[in-house]
Amino acid sequence: MLLAARQPGGPSRRRGCTALCASADLHTWEVRAPFWAPRLYFTHECPDLFRLGDWWYLLFSEFSEANLTRYRMSRSLAGPWLTPPDDAFDGRAFYAAKTASDGAHRYLFGWCASREGERDDGRWQWGGNLVVHELTARADGTLAVRPPEGVVAAFHQPVELAPEQKPALGEPCDHAICLTAPGSFVCEPVGPQPTCGKLTVTVHAQEHTRGCGLALCLSDDLEKGYYIRVEPQQQRLVFDLWPRPGDRPFVTGIERPLAVTPGEPLTLIVLLDGSVCVVYAGGQVALCARLYDLQQANARRWGVFVQQGAAEFDALGAWTLG
Repeated sequence: MLLAARQPGGPSRRRGCTALCASADLHTWEVRAPFWAPRLYFTHECPDLFRLGDWWYLLFSEFSEANLTRYRMSRSLAGPWLTPPDDAFDGRAFYAAKTASDGAHRYLFGWCASREGERDDGRWQWGGNLVVHELTARADGTLAVRPPEGVVAAFHQPVELAPEQKPALGEPCDHAICLTAPGSFVCEPVGPQPTCGKLTVTVHAQEHTRGCGLALCLSDDLEKGYYIRVEPQQQRLVFDLWPRPGDRPFVTGIERPLAVTPGEPLTLIVLLDGSVCVVYAGGQVALCARLYDLQQANARRWGVFVQQGAAEFDALGAWTLG
C-alpha cells in the first residue's frame, strides 16, 4: 500500500515521501522504508502506481511548487524513478488525479478546480468538477494525454457556423479561414458557442507567428474574451483572457509545453460544460480552465485569432449533446 506521507526530519517543505506499507492479511501492517523520497515537495498527494507496456509509472500531486499532478517512470519497481522532460499531465486547474483501466485503456481522473466566488480572479479552491483524460504511452515511454473516445463521441449534434471573415483581415487560401496580422491582432468570430458542447479546429501557424488559436465567449465588439493560444516561438499552449485582471502576462499556471512546427497542422479539441473548459492539443497535451466572468448573454460566440503573424484554420466545428 502506498500512502501520501512526510518524513520526520529534514527541510520542512521537502519532507514529502510516498510511504510503503506491507501486509499479508490486510489487517496487520508493516511500515517499510519509503517507496520514493526525493526531497522535492511538501508531500505527494494521491499516489498512484501502474504499469503500461515496459514501464512502471508513479503518479502524485504536489502543491509546494506548481500545484500539478506529476509522474515518474521506471523499468523496475526498485527504480531508479526517472523524471521525463514534461512530467505533468495538465495545468494548475487540474489536480488530485489518479488512474484506472478498463483492460484496454488507462484513464486519468481528477478535478477541474473551482474558483472562490465563481470569479476569474478568485482563489483556486480544493475540489471542483470531474475531468477524465485518456493516457497513452509514446515510443520512449513518456505519457501523452488525449480526450476519451466516448466523451468526444457524446457530442454529436452539429451547431451551424457563421464565419464573418472580412476581406481586410483574411486572405484567399485553400483552408476555411486565413488570418494575417503582421505586428498586430485580429479575431474572427465563427459562430454561436454552446454552453455544453465540443469545438474543434485545425491550426496551421505560419513561421514567426507569436500566437494563434481559439477565442471563447467573445463580446459583440470583440473587446472581451478568453483565448486558447498556441505560441510556436515559446513552444507552449496558454489559456488567457482579455482584458486581464491586473498586471499579469496571462492566467498564471494555465499553460502547458507543446511542440509546434510552423505550417504543420495542429488539432485543438475544446470541451465545454458550464464554466468548465478542457482543451486537448494534438492528442498529446491537455489544459483545464474555468470560464466565469464572460459568460454573459452577449458573449456566447467563439472564433479564431492571430497575434503578430499569420495562420490558417480548417476543420472548424461545434457540436452539442443533442
